[in-house]
Amino acid sequence: MRSPFFYFGFGSNLNKSRLHIHCPSAQFLTIAELPHFRLAFTIRSENTWQGGVGDIQSSSDESVWGALWLIDGEDSEELDKQEGVFRTPPAYQRKNVQVRTPADDLITCRTYQVVSPNLAGYSPSLAYKETMLKGAKEIGLPNFYIDFLENI
Repeated sequence: MRSPFFYFGFGSNLNKSRLHIHCPSAQFLTIAELPHFRLAFTIRSENTWQGGVGDIQSSSDESVWGALWLIDGEDSEELDKQEGVFRTPPAYQRKNVQVRTPADDLITCRTYQVVSPNLAGYSPSLAYKETMLKGAKEIGLPNFYIDFLENI
């Protein structure tokens, strides 16, 4: 049996129903902030979303807000597959990050970052944006961050 792990979702995986497609064991724990990163759309999804999809890029003065999930180890490989870790070339790679919860706890967790980002970026499709926003509202991300997502 593989150990459960913490996962920080910031794009379409803010949305519980979306995440449960590949990780039915995922349990929402709390919202969380990833400091020193910004939300970017540096890779394009042709098959699923037909537009830019989420990435995190280093930033000295920004933060990304997202969902902290607890996922059974048995779902780990499926999450990697969803994120394109095993594609040739890979779309995303695993990244360990430290997020801060509203209770001021620091949690080390897994997230994913684009392997070869196009820093000029892509616009997300309406479907992707709506999936992110639905999840952001469901989990209770801060209003200022929901406003930010709505204005993308």
